[in-house]
Amino acid sequence: MTIKTDHGSFEVRELTFADRRALHRLEVKAVDLKTGEMNTDEFYTVLEWVMEHAFEDAEKALAHLDDNKIDEVLIAIYNKYKQGVAKKKN
Repeated sequence: MTIKTDHGSFEVRELTFADRRALHRLEVKAVDLKTGEMNTDEFYTVLEWVMEHAFEDAEKALAHLDDNKIDEVLIAIYNKYKQGVAKKKN
């Protein structure tokens, strides 16, 4: 699937059911369920998972961007993955 961002268009892998569940486990770890606070370190673990899953060669796809732009691209991919899950529920 193609993800369009302010930093370019990127071809990324689709999520399978197993991938979706793995991502969900990481998301749950990233949020304190009592306070709703985001654990930044765990959120970056989510983004690393997204990067490793989305790209066959993340370095080749993203090396031309600075770290903040890479994070923006990964968040866009994450949001697209989550949007796809919401559509499947309906």
